[in-house]
Amino acid sequence: MARTTLQNLLTLSLFTPTLGLTFPRDHGPNRCPPFTNTTFSIHQFQLYPDMARFDPTTCLLHISSLFNGTFATFNPYANTTLSITSFPGISDVFDEHASGIHLVPSSGLISLVIDAQPAFLTGGANATGDYWLIKYSTGANRELWRANLTSVTDAKWSGFQDVTVDKRGNSYVVGTYPSSILKVDKSGKKIKAWLPPKTTNTTVHGFTGVESSGETLLVIDSNGVPEELTEGDSLLWRMDMRDEVAKPKLVKLRPQGIKLGVSDAIHLPEKYGGKVMLMALNYVGVEVLRSEDGWVSADVLGRVTSDYPAFFQRIIPSTVQIGEKLFMVGQKFPGEIVPGTKGGNQSDFPFFDITAEVDALLR
Repeated sequence: MARTTLQNLLTLSLFTPTLGLTFPRDHGPNRCPPFTNTTFSIHQFQLYPDMARFDPTTCLLHISSLFNGTFATFNPYANTTLSITSFPGISDVFDEHASGIHLVPSSGLISLVIDAQPAFLTGGANATGDYWLIKYSTGANRELWRANLTSVTDAKWSGFQDVTVDKRGNSYVVGTYPSSILKVDKSGKKIKAWLPPKTTNTTVHGFTGVESSGETLLVIDSNGVPEELTEGDSLLWRMDMRDEVAKPKLVKLRPQGIKLGVSDAIHLPEKYGGKVMLMALNYVGVEVLRSEDGWVSADVLGRVTSDYPAFFQRIIPSTVQIGEKLFMVGQKFPGEIVPGTKGGNQSDFPFFDITAEVDALLR
């Protein structure tokens, strides 16, 4: 089961920014104070944020800590890390990383994808290692279950790195080497290949990020181009989560002939009601898309570029909405590993405010 290390003692139930306290979950959604910060940094040793999700019922930010195989809970109003949650048998294994994170605010349930490093170091050639989906209750502060995804794949395909959840509590985990989607029921006991691989070649680079709105699942397909490259021709697929098996349909993009970049993760910010997508482009910035027909088609509106990324040093792996503001997540590669740990010596991780730039593209 998971271990949570508390770094601040929460003794009151009302939100007090200076003390790092939160609303109780039954206070109702969207009751957080306006978040007025612009670009800020989280000062946390070896945080290495891969993805983040903000809980509008508790006003806290949950961040997957890639190389440590943990997740951090952060109070953005007080700029304070409240806890680091680790998972015995996972967080203490060097090759096990934490990537995709999904939050259901109404229940406080977190879905966390644990991926295995070998596939990502070898472009899919080495499919060994255990992949997990962890379900964690932020209300009870405990791990509910973990599902071993490798029990289904038998290490014949791999690269699972992101997850979304439907209204019935089923989880959909996307794999990259090659493209696939596993469906895990709400108990974590039943796992099936909802979209099996179409090839046995594990070096074909495919799905990377997944999101959902209503019953529509959206997945970005790198179309054979690794995320490490700056230019590509990615595809965007939609599927109906009510289907017994996946039936992918290509989202038509406008203007005709436009090429999407290579994305590590996609995000539908809550403030736009599922109509706007932010595609994180590792070494470029963020691509902005909008759909008015439920993602049958979409307009590619433009990019928010960043001078932060540097090849094999820093990337933009994802985006997050905090309050009504939008941020690019800044990630660093660890470099030389600190002995006895799974990461390097970094402690400063920026979150870049892109709210104005995105809103300008939507006008």
